[in-house]
Amino acid sequence: MSAVYRVNEKKCATCRWWQGARGIEMRANVPFYVKVDGAGACMALNNQSKTPATACSRWSKWEKL
Repeated sequence: MSAVYRVNEKKCATCRWWQGARGIEMRANVPFYVKVDGAGACMALNNQSKTPATACSRWSKWEKL
């Protein structure tokens, strides 16, 4: 099951520490959405499994955005 998040949302899907499978959808050559498939591990939280919709205080914008 895929999920889609806007690049300005502070969720695991848009965080630099999240290690799940994801891709970027562009609009007018600007990142607009992050598409995510499944859960992933968080490097900032000792590789705990997280869903893409989770948010935490260690969020940092994904460098590809």
